[in-house]
Amino acid sequence: MAVLFWLCIVLAAVIDRVTKMLAERFVLGKTEVIKIGELDVLFFNITHNTGAAFSSFSGKTAMLSVFTVAALIVMVVYFYRTKSKGRLKTISMGMIVGGGLGNLYDRIAFGRVTDFINLFPFNFVFNFADICVVLGAVLLMIVMLFLEKETGTDGEDGEKEAENG
Repeated sequence: MAVLFWLCIVLAAVIDRVTKMLAERFVLGKTEVIKIGELDVLFFNITHNTGAAFSSFSGKTAMLSVFTVAALIVMVVYFYRTKSKGRLKTISMGMIVGGGLGNLYDRIAFGRVTDFINLFPFNFVFNFADICVVLGAVLLMIVMLFLEKETGTDGEDGEKEAENG
């Protein structure tokens, strides 16, 4: 499962970096809109966020970077110490760490995070790393609250994996 974990981390971080580079190159200074009928559904416009989610902690790049590094270390240690590591749990944790690394890179390299995706009806702008962190966290909660309790694993490999640890 460790290979899958690290593969998810690398994929999330690389896709995040590539999408941010593409957005900076092709969207900077304008807004791109995708419509469904008359409804504007998906907007691409660049914003630079020096804070965390919803611009909270703006200008606290060093503090956010330290917090992110600590959280990522905790996640990696937790991954290696947990006995129940099915595919869903591994993927969700890899997504969280990879997304965290993507935004951490931006904070360290540029002093800000590049956001560029705005999806109707939400009134905030985000990036691929944010998607990975949020979806990974939701998936991890589902696995831990519902699937592990029922089977002792993440619900995929049944009792065989629970016995193998």
